[in-house]
Amino acid sequence: MLSKEQRRSLPRRLTSSKRWAQYTLGGLLSALAVLGGMTAVIDPYFHYHRPLDSVQYIMNRGQERYQNDGILKNFDYDAVIIGTSLVETMKTSEFDSLFGVHSVKVPFASATYREINENLRRAFDANREIRYVVRCLDYEKLLEEKDAMAYTTYPEYLYDSNPWNDVRYLFSKDIFKVTLQFLNYTWSGGLTPTFDEYANWQNECVFGKAALDEKYQRKDPVDDPPAIFTETLRQQQEEHLTQNITALAAENPNTQFYLFFSPYHIYFWDDLNQTGQLELYLDAEQSAIEHLLTYDNIHLFSFFNCHGFIFNYDNYRDIWHYSEDANIQILRWMAAGEYRLTKDNYLEYCRREREFFTTYDYDSLFTA
Repeated sequence: MLSKEQRRSLPRRLTSSKRWAQYTLGGLLSALAVLGGMTAVIDPYFHYHRPLDSVQYIMNRGQERYQNDGILKNFDYDAVIIGTSLVETMKTSEFDSLFGVHSVKVPFASATYREINENLRRAFDANREIRYVVRCLDYEKLLEEKDAMAYTTYPEYLYDSNPWNDVRYLFSKDIFKVTLQFLNYTWSGGLTPTFDEYANWQNECVFGKAALDEKYQRKDPVDDPPAIFTETLRQQQEEHLTQNITALAAENPNTQFYLFFSPYHIYFWDDLNQTGQLELYLDAEQSAIEHLLTYDNIHLFSFFNCHGFIFNYDNYRDIWHYSEDANIQILRWMAAGEYRLTKDNYLEYCRREREFFTTYDYDSLFTA
């Protein structure tokens, strides 16, 4: 049983405990307000607004899937460059000059056609005045399934329309650290990169024959019968291209879609030949061309018959990735209409391509 003195002190202790709880809760709420408020104001991933003029933003490679959606939602533009790492060295300044546009570049390294299409669709949802789209079609993905997704750790809270899960953005300790990094970057004299520089790996890589020979592991020729482009594969491809390319073109007839097959190095064709997939991909490519050319606002390009390009080791860092200068040349060719495939010329293009790649002496590439 409490003594008289203990009973008298009890209200004071209760009042003190209540005051401590109020102060603690108030301090916590204040800290969260600072945390969330700074993140919302600086907005390192452009989730709520375009960059502030007073802040310099870090846009490093590897962060594209965190920043691209904000770029597409909140930046001012009337044209888009989109694709995998193959467009990371493209220069929006060159595109703007050639086509008379104001563009953004949003690369998604290793993305499937579906992922790229879904992000491009979000651009149209946010900005209906897109005049031009430049999109690279990674050649080896012509036969992937329509719902294939290579990237599985998406920051969904940045992409959906649910405001409640923004707590993962606003009150994240890790993202708050990013916000502080941006402030420190600004105070130390850093500059927000241009879209020419965004995700651009040009100066990080070595190009040339030695680089390709070091990375390319030539396979032994297979003994199995060559792979065949079956009717099942044809139907699968048509569903794939419809869902992930042409449906969007049909919905936006005033937008001009400049699409091009990724011009891989001749070693890529050697690999198809060695693994018995050469005829399969040539048939798949012709089928894809016939599907894509049914849309008047799709301008389709291929540079595989430009042997001076695909044989030039200095264009490449590996069998897939080509240089900034090569991407500049691609933009110039597209602006001039060179190497464009049409209903009138695609059969001749396919005939010449097939004749060359099925008869070429690939062994000669590897003899001293």
